[in-house]
Amino acid sequence: MAVSETERTAQISFKIREAIRKALPAPPEQFFTVMIPGKVVNFADFTEGFDTEGNLTTPVLPTSVELAQAILCDDMPVLAPVQLGPTGRSVARSYDAAISKLVPNGTTIGVDVEGDGSGLDGERKRHHDAMVWLTARDPQKDNKTRVEIYAEKQAAHTLSVENKVKAFDAALKRAMSGPLNSTIASQRAAYNEWVNENARTYRNSMQAAYMDWVVNGNKEEVEYWFSIVDRQSSMARVEASKEAMRNAVVQDTDGSAEFNRVKLSPTNWAVIAQKKAHSGHNQTRTVEWYTWEVSRLKKMNSLLEAMTETAPTLAATGNTGAADLKNTDAHLKEVMVAFLKARDAYLAAEKPGSKVPQAERDSLRVAYKEASAKLDEERAAKNKEDLQAINHFAEEAQNTMHQNLKNNGLAKKEMDANTATIQEYTAAISALLSSGQDGGNSGNSLVQAVANDAKIPAPMKDPATAKSTDEPDYFTAISVEISSSSSSETSSSHATTASFGASVSWGLFGVSANASHSDAASDAAKAMASSSCKISFECMRVDISRSWLRSELFFDSDLTVGPDQVLSPGYGRLRDLLEGSAQTSNPKETIEEELQRYSTFPMYPTAANTVLEISGETSAIQNHFKTSSNSAGGSVGYGPFSVSSNASHTQTKASSDFQATANGC
Repeated sequence: MAVSETERTAQISFKIREAIRKALPAPPEQFFTVMIPGKVVNFADFTEGFDTEGNLTTPVLPTSVELAQAILCDDMPVLAPVQLGPTGRSVARSYDAAISKLVPNGTTIGVDVEGDGSGLDGERKRHHDAMVWLTARDPQKDNKTRVEIYAEKQAAHTLSVENKVKAFDAALKRAMSGPLNSTIASQRAAYNEWVNENARTYRNSMQAAYMDWVVNGNKEEVEYWFSIVDRQSSMARVEASKEAMRNAVVQDTDGSAEFNRVKLSPTNWAVIAQKKAHSGHNQTRTVEWYTWEVSRLKKMNSLLEAMTETAPTLAATGNTGAADLKNTDAHLKEVMVAFLKARDAYLAAEKPGSKVPQAERDSLRVAYKEASAKLDEERAAKNKEDLQAINHFAEEAQNTMHQNLKNNGLAKKEMDANTATIQEYTAAISALLSSGQDGGNSGNSLVQAVANDAKIPAPMKDPATAKSTDEPDYFTAISVEISSSSSSETSSSHATTASFGASVSWGLFGVSANASHSDAASDAAKAMASSSCKISFECMRVDISRSWLRSELFFDSDLTVGPDQVLSPGYGRLRDLLEGSAQTSNPKETIEEELQRYSTFPMYPTAANTVLEISGETSAIQNHFKTSSNSAGGSVGYGPFSVSSNASHTQTKASSDFQATANGC
């Protein structure tokens, strides 16, 4: 049974997602969503303030980088394992809407106690007893409460400590500035002498103040009872998060919008990813490249030979006689003179104070309009004649060029140059093949390729040759194989849980190309869709930290949601719903409808060197990548990867390379 493009998209997307999830496992409360196609990141927006080694060169992260990171991480994921493009929903705004639904789970202890507190039990009674004890007044101490007495004794002790610090600092300054203390040793001796004379006095003063605080200020008792009443309300924690959101904003460049700051780890992730992408760029001419150029030059020589043998001649069209053009110009001049006379006569008759009769004025107006229409008609005819003359000259020039190719030897010179280049490239191919440096088509490279197919691991890195300056590798290698055949049942079930919020044109096999190569790109996309593929790529985990997002609020037992409000069914149930393994709790409600109830803020985002090996008929793919390498653009999407052979297409695709293999490309 044939599989539709949507089903094939879901199937391959899930295989790629499963490979990434196995390589980068997540805890049970986290769910992995992969975006198809992935975001194209311009590393230049994130590397300002870093040197080439990834070291920060500014005291703080530049505002432009903070803004770019805030925008990048503010896209809300969808409730699905696979996401087709950005959702347009903001993480910050969704979080604000979610915590605005939180309400206290009951009444905060101590805020609703009235009277003598009789009838209270448990924590409420202890809270009431603590408040009674702390606010009780002592008639022998000016009728002050125990808290007031505690505060006075604490202030006296603090003042004693402050006086000691000031005295010691002043003594040190006097010792250093004394006229008799010219050396470090004499300054130290003078300071030590003062310390020996006065240190005990200040220590005793501090000890006396502390003892007064402990005994008369009831220090231990007050602190014990105060720990019982010192409770932050649940809503105060919610408001603290909202205040943190208001403080952690960065404005857009035009000041029209605000985004909430995020911190990414590692901080220099963009520099690391950029270096990784550029490390795979190969500027060496391979056998495959030479072969392609030789084939192209031979075709060019065949075309030049055909043009010299039967030079095409275009039939010249258009009226280009000098006399005819001159007559046309003279006639247009006559029409312009008539128009100016009619215009001047009409304007003179319409001047204020003119004595021209109304009937004559009407006649002059009609004559002016007729002259204007005649001028427009003649001007259009003149433009048409000029265009025909241009076409005639162009056709004659092209015919002359074809004749020059044959008569002046231009074609022979071009063919001789191509022939010399063909010989040079053929010799280069032989040299590469004989030396075994063919970019992976013979010698040790071929042996290693066969070993890979036989599941023989690559050699380990020799510790004797390892350098101590080797940089840590943040990337994880991932490999996945996708067969050309697929089960329609499996892909259909996957498609039901995939999020196709964007149009199907955003799907797995998205195509982007200019007009001259759109057909080649379309054929390449179809070939990639129907072929077996082995994908090897490396990915780096970048953790997102939001100081203003307090996830513990959703686990706070003192908080709940209002009536008829829902946020999330819990990560266990939510994971089962997203994976498609859950059973509906309500027979009248589908899984999609249940997920829709948790769309406010059920989850938020917390957390490349790619090789595609395609087996099968790949001539259309090869043709696309070869013809688009010199064009203004041409790329094919496969899963989250956008592949382009054009080095100038975007900076992030500058390292793309294409090579043909025995089984495909």
